[in-house]
Formats: sequence, structure tokens, C-alpha cells
Amino acid sequence: MMTNVDRIREALQFIDASDRVTWLRIGMAIKSEIADAGFDLWESWSQQAESFNGKDARDVWKSIRAGGKVSIGSLFYEAKANGWHDDGGHQMPTPEELAERRRIAAERAEKEEAEITRERADTAAKAAAIMKAATEAKADHPYLERKRVLPTPTLREIDSSKAAAILGYSPKSSGDLLTGRLLVVPVKQSGSISTLELIDGDKRKAALSGRGSKVGGYWATERLPDSKSSGLTLLIGEGVATVLSASTATGKPGIAALSSGNLPTVAKTMRECYSQAAIVILADLVKTTGEPDPHAIEAARSVGGKLAIPDFGTDRDPDMTDMNDLFILGGADAVISAVTSASEPTNGEHQPGDGNAPAGEYARDVNLIRASELTPEPITWLWNGWLAAGKMHVFGGAPGTGKTTISMGLAATVTTGGHWPDGTRSIAGNVVIWSGEDDPADTLIPRLALSGADLSRVYFIADIREGNERRSFDPARDMEPLRRKLAEIGGVRLLIVDPVVSAIAGDSHKNAEVRRGLQPLVDLAGAMRCALLGITHFSKGTGGRDPVERLTGSLAFGALARVVLVAAKHQEEGEDGHTVRLFCRAKSNIGPDDGGFEYDLHQAELKTHPGIFASSVLWGDAVEGAARELLATADATGDDGEGGTLADAKRFLADLLSDGPLPTKTIKVDADGAGYSWATIRRAQKALGIEPAKEGMKAGWVWRMPGQGAVKTVLENAKMLNNAEDAQQKVVSTFGKIEHLRNELGAVEVEI
Repeated sequence: MMTNVDRIREALQFIDASDRVTWLRIGMAIKSEIADAGFDLWESWSQQAESFNGKDARDVWKSIRAGGKVSIGSLFYEAKANGWHDDGGHQMPTPEELAERRRIAAERAEKEEAEITRERADTAAKAAAIMKAATEAKADHPYLERKRVLPTPTLREIDSSKAAAILGYSPKSSGDLLTGRLLVVPVKQSGSISTLELIDGDKRKAALSGRGSKVGGYWATERLPDSKSSGLTLLIGEGVATVLSASTATGKPGIAALSSGNLPTVAKTMRECYSQAAIVILADLVKTTGEPDPHAIEAARSVGGKLAIPDFGTDRDPDMTDMNDLFILGGADAVISAVTSASEPTNGEHQPGDGNAPAGEYARDVNLIRASELTPEPITWLWNGWLAAGKMHVFGGAPGTGKTTISMGLAATVTTGGHWPDGTRSIAGNVVIWSGEDDPADTLIPRLALSGADLSRVYFIADIREGNERRSFDPARDMEPLRRKLAEIGGVRLLIVDPVVSAIAGDSHKNAEVRRGLQPLVDLAGAMRCALLGITHFSKGTGGRDPVERLTGSLAFGALARVVLVAAKHQEEGEDGHTVRLFCRAKSNIGPDDGGFEYDLHQAELKTHPGIFASSVLWGDAVEGAARELLATADATGDDGEGGTLADAKRFLADLLSDGPLPTKTIKVDADGAGYSWATIRRAQKALGIEPAKEGMKAGWVWRMPGQGAVKTVLENAKMLNNAEDAQQKVVSTFGKIEHLRNELGAVEVEI
């Protein structure tokens, strides 16, 4: 019979340690079963992973709570899913084995505590050395200038190379080295400096290495008064710039916890020192929801304090989240108003750890919101009437219309906060692109570059890592990891999915399956407040139908989208000989649903990469009318497919031009008065071979019937010919062509 430890050891051989989520859950399962006696077992298994880090493993193990909710059954379930066969042959530990486990756990805890004490002492010594070598922080420090705040005597600065020499390593933030002038923020625990937070000009932050030296630590804008001081108000916030802004505005001492999770601990420390002080917690807003950070709510509740919430109005920019943003946006008065309006958290506000569900299950409840408790909010437009934040858009068209090129042009505008085709400016932000049809390196990036995009603000969705395996991103099932990444990037304004049909795991022609597949995308766009643009094709053989009905797949694509955009390339050429292309709004539930713009596709070589050519969109004039009418000629074949309408239009046009050429504008007016759409007139023009021409350099375009220009030229030049017989032959030839046209049009006379 094997012991339970042997059983766990055997099962671990069937579990991959490379995935951090799995790695953490297995650690929780082991510690819940055999407490600290399981560390060696977990550490040995963890070393399978190439990313194994002994210090990280020790820190994580220490943070895991013994007897947690993840039981050993989770470990066995994972192992069985990977092929482990459990014969159930194990026995419960004997009293001797339990005693041995307790002894091992006690020894490990003692060693762990001694190691932490040594690390903390070393960190404190290095912090003191840097503080001694540092100089007074200057007002022109790049970070302070970015945040528009001034230094206090409790801040210092040091060059990054000098700090690295003292520390013996170069401080990093998320793998990036801190560079240049570093702002030195002393972190205190129990009245003494335990560590430092270092901040460079690009807002990268790093604490000195050393376990536990920052937990419960804080930085104060000034030397805090005696604990018996009366009438004291303390402002406690997350970051340096937040508390500097609030302290500057109000004149009250500010205390930075330096992380949101540290807020409750610091608040309790301050309450123990200042039992009579008024404590105001400066809440940051959660980017995705605009609600106060739950840790700030918990901190205020735990000390009987008040919660100050920055108010950015109903049209809040998601990137505006804290008191420093409010200070920059509205000045000291706005911050003073937020602090003086602080109040105790209401019972309805969430805090970490809430929940009354029975153990092992989730309580179910329906959340109802009274309409009178909601404030109407305007739609936030990236491009007014065309691209709305938090809404789904579908962009369709036939192959060759340049849908991807147009989409890259729209993306470029967002990344630079540039101008839209109607001259208005875009809200600047990041763009995330998933493409299942085009390669980013040889197709999308060149098009973005040619369109003038800020490539540092464009992100491509690559692949998904599952354990040691990598697979292609699947919009149908990878929304949650994508949501986490978008939240991490921040400031995402536009998400492009090409083609949007790839988000459907089932049949894209069934309404229910399309709605089920698209809903996660719609929810993602709403949560992140970014415009979602899904690209699709037109179905074959749908020419002449409502453009929304022409989208490939189920009608649910068009129904779920708040705005449907379409592009088409007409078979006829424009007056100047160029292909006529139209970008139109075919549907909108939240604004105008008509109108559009002419556009052209431009090919050029990238200046920064000679030899690489790409296409970009060139926007033309605005056009009016419904998309169905504007696109009516996109699929024209030249035959009389409208029950005589084309034939009537041909006769109307030949009659109109029988007296000679007419300006295009005049023809449009007369056609409209006669009840013909311009699309039908253009089809008639092509069928008759009518020639558009310019009367002069400064004159407009005119249309003339075939032969009219030739007859005029022959008659004028005939007088100049010495050979009358040659002149007569030319005139006869031209008249023969006109007679042929007369026969084709029947009763219509063509005068010369």
C-alpha cells in the first residue's frame, strides 16, 4: 500500500508544471492536504518547468493558505485527465508520519523566517546606502513633470547607473531596465526605512528585492506628526502622484500605500497610530467599470474612514482613474471637491471577500437595476456617427473592394488621433487586430505604415499558450485571456476581427449559433469601451438587395451590429476615368443610417523600407443617399435587369444629349426630375458608350453622344481641306456611324 504522499508524487508525474495557473493550483492542493510538509514535493515537481525560479517558488508557497478551497482532489483530477490511472491503493498516514510532517514543517518555517530576516536587513542596508548617495529631488524630474506635481523633502533622486552600482544589479520593471534619473521613494515599516520604490522618467517602477520588505510599508509626503495630535486628517492613496496631488490641493498629509492591495494594511497601521485622526482613502477607479477599487472600499470600511472618489463626469476617458488624473484635468479645485465630498462606503459597494454562498457552491441571484437610479449617458464616438465606443460594427463588401486596406486606414487614424474623412478628429488610443487572412509582417504592417499609423500603438493577436503547447488564437473560445490582455494594455479604442465569421464555432448560417458566438465579442467591446469592427464578405448573387442582407452568413451578423458599413467597387468608371468606389453606412441603430464617402486605393513604396509596396485608402467627396441606392450599380452587368428601366433610361439620355454635349451636373438634375436614379443613368451611359470629357482646363465635365465630337471636328476642318473628296468621305463615314445609332435607338433622332 502506498502512502498518500507516494500517491501524490506518482500523480504529479502526469501534470505539466509549465503553466503558471496549473502550477499554482497544484501547490494549493498539496498544501491543503499535507501543509508545509508538501513543499519539497511541490518544489521538486516544479523544477520540470524551464521557467522555474526557486525564490519565486518559496514566495508563492508562503503566500498559499493551508486548508484552502483547492483540495487534493483537484490534483488527482488533473492527473487522471492526462492519463494517470489511480488504483486507489493508498493508506492514511500513521501518527508517527504525522509527527514527522509537523517536525519538517516547523523546521522549514524556522529556516524561512531566518532567511526573510536576513533579506530584510540586507534590503534596508541597501536602501540606506542609496538614500545617502541620492540628492534632493528636483522639480524638473521627468516623472514629476509628467504628473505635474512638485517634489517634497521626503523624495530624493539618483542616477540609475549609480543605483545599480550600490545594489549590485540594475532595477527592472516587467523586464525593462529603469534608466536615467530615478526618483527615490523611501518606504517605511514601523517607523524605519525598509526598502525603496524607484521610478524613472518613463513611469517604470521597481522596489528593491527582498521578501516582505514592502508589505505594510508606506511613503508619506511629509514627516508625520506626533500620534497625539488632534484635528488631524490623513489622505491615504495608492501611488506617489495620487497622494502628492491630493496633498498639494488640500494641504493635508498624504500617505502612499504603493499598491492597491496594501491599502487596507496601511490604513489599519495609521489607525493604530492615530486613533482620533480623520482618515480619507483616495480611491482609484477600475478602468473597465469606472467603479472605486474594491481594496480602497475595504480600507475605508476597516478603519471607519471615508472614501474620496475622483469625478470625471459621465463622459469619462477610461484612462482617467485617479486623483492625479483629476488634478491634471480639473486642477486643485476638482481634487478639493472630491476630498471634501468623501463619505463612508455604502453597504451596496463591493469589497474583496464578500459573498455568502455555501461552501463549495455559488449562490445565485438576479440583479435588478431600477431605471430611476441610472443616469442617461451619451454614446462616446471615435468617429461621430460611424464608430462608437463599446459597440459592435460589421464591415462588409465584395472581394477587391479594399476592406482590409480601409480598416488599416481607420486603425491608423485611431493610433494618431488623426482626422476622419469628414474632417473631424478621432479619440487617440491603441488598436488590437486579429486577422485570419493576412500576414501582419508582409501585408498589414506595410498598409498601416503607409497610412501613417503609430505602430507602437498597434497590437496583433498572435497565438495562445497552453502548457508547453502553442496554438492559433480562436475568437470562439479565447475571449477571457484576450480580455485580460486588453485590460493590461489599457487605452484600447478599436478591436478589429477579420473575418468576424471566425468567432462562430458552429454554423454561421444559424441565427442562434451566430448570436451565441458573437455575444462574448460584444460583451468584451462593452466592458473595454472599445469599438469592435468585424470584417466580412458579401454573399454571391445578392446584387441589388439591401446591403445588410448581403452579409455572408446569418442575418444575426447585421442584427447584432449597431452599425453596418459596406464598401463597393462599381463596374463603371468615373468621369475622370478612375474606378468609382464607395464606402457607405448601410445601417445604424444609434445614429444616421445613410451617406458615405468616395474613396480610392493608392499603391506606394514604403520610404522606410525600399522595395516594399503597400496600399492605402485615399478619401474623396462625401455622398448622400441610402446605401442600397448608392451601391445599385456595383453589380450591374449592362443588361436590362430592371424590367425596362435601363432601356427607358437609354432613350431618355440619348434624347437629352441629341442637341449636343451637356454638363454632368445638368444631366443629374434632369434625370432626377424625370424619376431616374443616378445609378440607372450611369448604367445607361455605359450601355450607350457616352463619352465624358472636359471642355477646357478650368471647365467642368460634360457628356456627349458617340460621334458628336467627331462630326463637329470634321465639319470644322473640312473647309481647311484642299481635297473636297477626302472631306466628303470623312463626313459620310461619320454619318454612317450616327445612322447606325439611330437604328439602335429607334424613333429617337440624333441631330448634327
